[in-house]
Amino acid sequence: IECVVFEHGGTLDKFLGDGVMVTFGTPMPGTTDAANAIRAARAIVTAIDAIGEGLHVVVGAHYGRAIVGNVGPDRRLEFAVLGDTVNVASRLESVTRELSARIVLSSTLVDTARAQGLAQEALEGFVPCPGLMLRGRHASVDAWCLRP
Repeated sequence: IECVVFEHGGTLDKFLGDGVMVTFGTPMPGTTDAANAIRAARAIVTAIDAIGEGLHVVVGAHYGRAIVGNVGPDRRLEFAVLGDTVNVASRLESVTRELSARIVLSSTLVDTARAQGLAQEALEGFVPCPGLMLRGRHASVDAWCLRP
């Protein structure tokens, strides 16, 4: 997965059990971060499918501002990416199972990627999933889902 992330301009932030957290635009924001994130999401799913071996991967992705930097006391300083954007992305990944989706992208991410020049072909197979209620949020989130 890390090769695909780096090929698309992403940063591998951390491993989380059987998952990974990837960011785009860190440490320096670019003009194609949202588009790169969508391309990477699809490439990650394709790469894992090619491996086979019973492996299965799902992706949740969102776009927005985040707090980036070293967090914690002097004895346990860690580089981190924090904020609502991270939480929404995590929640979108969580709903992939109930939606039977491989990838769930927030509409915010999709709209931003389109503004950054993402070709419509990159969204082939995605369908609107409006009004998702995510754990810990009062307002719904509109999204796009890619199902198998």
